[in-house]
Amino acid sequence: MNFRLLHDYVLKIEPEKEKPGRVRLIVKQLGKELVCRKESINPLLDFVYGGDAHLFKGRLQIQKTKNAISIYMNGDIIGTIEARVMADGLDKL
Repeated sequence: MNFRLLHDYVLKIEPEKEKPGRVRLIVKQLGKELVCRKESINPLLDFVYGGDAHLFKGRLQIQKTKNAISIYMNGDIIGTIEARVMADGLDKL
């Protein structure tokens, strides 16, 4: 699943081929992969369905406030996704 973000950034979430139950979160810009994070799907679902929270440290971070999930790369916000939309996408994986 792909989410369009600001300035031609795209957040792509795809299942990891080697390990079922894990996904890759990839930030791309104009087709070039900039950041990748591998994570189990359960912590992501807990994050999306839970209250306000912050997830991950490092180059890729996501923060949930009310019903919006903000995507940060290198400390700068690169886009926002509705929590409901991300939850629907994760449930389909």
